Amino acid sequence: MNTTPRWRRLGATLGLGLALSFAAPAQATVAVQLSRAELVAQSDLVVRATVVGVTSRWNEDHSQIISLTTLRVGEVVKGANVEPELVLRQFGGEVDGLVSRIAGNPVLAPGQEAVLFLRRGPGVVYLTGLAQAVYYVDPPVGGVAVVHRDLAGITFARLTSGAPMRLYEAPAEPVETLQHLRVDVRALAGGTP
Repeated sequence: MNTTPRWRRLGATLGLGLALSFAAPAQATVAVQLSRAELVAQSDLVVRATVVGVTSRWNEDHSQIISLTTLRVGEVVKGANVEPELVLRQFGGEVDGLVSRIAGNPVLAPGQEAVLFLRRGPGVVYLTGLAQAVYYVDPPVGGVAVVHRDLAGITFARLTSGAPMRLYEAPAEPVETLQHLRVDVRALAGGTP
């Protein structure tokens, strides 16, 4: 038998409910998880590129900060008629001390090498699936380059017919070599590995 007075239990429950309602929300973007085959199919281009530079500015109607990242293309894994340099447009950045960050949107730094899944736009390219579309190329260890994705800030949603939406965190991904990623993407794109 519980000896705590009913009013104390009620007060504690109410207090906990209020504390939870004013707690800071988790910083995450909800997205549908894309398989590699879906990333390839939805991308106009897949390139291995090096970040040359990043600039941030206000968009045309001054309602959102955007970043423009210049990418030097080192290898085209999927696509045709690819310029030697591409400009990647993303939401977020820093202008005049004002910082805008989008959870799940990858941050690219000058000198960084990555394999990017991209969609063409007028004069720019866009990531196909936020952080899902960027495989960072790590420095070679023993002569073998490996890649990884940083999916922090993304909560995935699964939609099943007739069932409520289910949210889940990104599963851990196995270590993958750059060569394996390239061969896999080319095969999925219908090209020669």
